[in-house]
Amino acid sequence: MDEIKYWVWLSRVFAYGSEKPRKLLEVFHSPRAVLEASEEDLKKLSFLKESDRRAIIHTSLERADKILSDCDRLGIHIICYGSPEYPHRLADIYAPPMVLYVKGEIQGIDEEAGITVVGTRRASDYGKRLTGNLCYELSRAGALIISGCAEGIDTYAHWGALKAGGRTIAVLGCGLDVDYPASNRELKLAILRKGALVSECPPGEYPTRSIFPVRNRLMSALGVGVLVTEAPMKSGSLITAEHAIEQGKDLFCVPPHDIYDVNFGGVARYLRDGAIPVFSAKDVLDEYFMLYPHKLNAEYQFAQQVKRNKTLPVYHQRQTAVKKETEPQKVLEQKQKAWDPTLSKAHRNMFDAMTSQPESLDEIAARAGLSAAQAAAIATELELLEYISSYSGKRYAKHVITE
Repeated sequence: MDEIKYWVWLSRVFAYGSEKPRKLLEVFHSPRAVLEASEEDLKKLSFLKESDRRAIIHTSLERADKILSDCDRLGIHIICYGSPEYPHRLADIYAPPMVLYVKGEIQGIDEEAGITVVGTRRASDYGKRLTGNLCYELSRAGALIISGCAEGIDTYAHWGALKAGGRTIAVLGCGLDVDYPASNRELKLAILRKGALVSECPPGEYPTRSIFPVRNRLMSALGVGVLVTEAPMKSGSLITAEHAIEQGKDLFCVPPHDIYDVNFGGVARYLRDGAIPVFSAKDVLDEYFMLYPHKLNAEYQFAQQVKRNKTLPVYHQRQTAVKKETEPQKVLEQKQKAWDPTLSKAHRNMFDAMTSQPESLDEIAARAGLSAAQAAAIATELELLEYISSYSGKRYAKHVITE
């Protein structure tokens, strides 16, 4: 535990994404030796500025003690750089984190066919559907889905994997105990049952605008390839694509369903530059069947797993939207399925609070006795499980089920 304390201390000296901790280790060989180095020894290092030397001298070891205590209380595991548990895929990147905070299980991640899935937070209905379906297929074939647990594309990437019964890992840009985003509270709990939450931020640290671009280097590094499903030109998710290129990872992009849709401007750019186009999960998996034969099921029949109506282009969905909303009962009756008894009481309460007519999420949440954040998270899961349908204006209607 004492040695872990010094690793935590070193992780707090510099800003996230700094290469200087590793450079110091090349000189002093351990974080404890860095702490005990004299000011004269530090002045000999040309890569350190005066402000860096002050940070090393004045960063308190007591702060590391507090972090260790918090992790013990919250059940958070600390993995130190250079330890046997530390992922090899992170060890050789630029500015590897000195510590990883983990809830769940990441052992063996270096042997997994991990696919990092990213995209815009403001995802279209089409982008959500294709992301959920692709990740469902990838997961069913044995791939590990990695994403950032943000709203939008990330959310559907994780839920797609979970629906398939697969593992998924969320790399967060905040402390693992921080309720961000609040709408994904239920998702995090579900991830912990089949995967892990990972961060380089200690408990209690809230996200800032600057942390996410730095966090993205970890997301790309943990996978063997990065898949961008929907992203406009200025989407922060494209930073993950840039990291993938720098790290020598494969880059996959879903071609735009509409060449004039600005929400796909970012993927169009990378496709022009040579990214691998993805029309089905098979386009991704074909790159890795030979490399991960012990993990991927080459016999998996993708085309039979996704219903045709789930892969219709978004413009067709929009054309039929009026008909769907004026005749929802006729459409919904075609989607009968049995209720999953493993779902929580909150899921059932929300479903029971819905009708076959589209209603606002706020109305449904009030009837179900749920907060807006809880309702949003449960609605996402129920939609992926095909118990409900979503409509414009954050409205939802339930399908007919068999008891």
